[in-house]
Amino acid sequence: MFGDLLSIHDIPLFIDKLRQRRLGHLLPNLLRGRSIKSWNHLSYETRNWWDIPAVMARWNRMVTGDPGVEYLAHLLDTRLAHLDGIRALTVGCGTGYRELELAATGRFGRIDAIDRNAARIAHARKKLAGTGAEETVRYLIGDVCRHPLGEETYDLVIAEQSLHHFHPLDHAVRRLEQAIRPGGWLVFNEYVGPARFAWTDSQIAAVDTLLAALPESYRRQWRSGRVKRRVHRPGRLAMILWDRSEAVESDRILSLLREAFAEVETRGYGGTVLQLLFKDIAHNFRGDDAETRRLLGVCFDFEDRLIAAGALGHDFVTGLCRKAE
Repeated sequence: MFGDLLSIHDIPLFIDKLRQRRLGHLLPNLLRGRSIKSWNHLSYETRNWWDIPAVMARWNRMVTGDPGVEYLAHLLDTRLAHLDGIRALTVGCGTGYRELELAATGRFGRIDAIDRNAARIAHARKKLAGTGAEETVRYLIGDVCRHPLGEETYDLVIAEQSLHHFHPLDHAVRRLEQAIRPGGWLVFNEYVGPARFAWTDSQIAAVDTLLAALPESYRRQWRSGRVKRRVHRPGRLAMILWDRSEAVESDRILSLLREAFAEVETRGYGGTVLQLLFKDIAHNFRGDDAETRRLLGVCFDFEDRLIAAGALGHDFVTGLCRKAE
């Protein structure tokens, strides 16, 4: 319908928002081109693949080889083990949990954390008070594309699920590269799949095949209780209304990083099938009973086989970039 602007499958989503009386909060994203209010929430519903403990363990195993060790701790203990007194910048820091973890390691001399959302920064500053990390961590309200970052200021920049929100992305990447000292590093954990979630036909077919193989009790959707039967490619209008910045240039992230940095290493952790599959039904897979473990194994193996065969790639990757000396 109208090309890729509007999908007929978006209509139930609009109806749900009307029932929740939330559509009025979405219209400014379209009329004024703003997305900051989309991120005013400080807590999350249990409805996404990262809410499943077994999925998180799988990510770690795929990236670090150890289900109990996440990617950033692994990089700090291996490739970045020589760094100490680190001057770091975290971009799109959200509610600020990561900065407190990093400060607790004792390896950071300074951590600047920036986010456009004032509500989230206020929450982060409140959490920071009384932790003993006040001299190390500084939370800033600002846009990476405009906020003064300085030149060759940081040993390390960390971008976690933030690059895919930046626009224009080439400008943002260039500013981050300039802010890193020669020989310094950028670490990222990002969605790098189709822009605006324009899922490919092969992705959608794969997810629908796997959905059909799952019991209905595991396909009951969060809140509504409806059975999830298929996934659909969202229209651009719906994406803009929900969050104008979502995945705006996600498909260009890796190519732009390779242009800007002397060295780029990546490790994929899938998501091409599983992110779409578990959306709105993740709460059904949080148990540790035998049947849930079995079904999760079926889902994991299904995505693994498609990626190994080259039928699909990784929509999510972690990476390490090094700036030329």
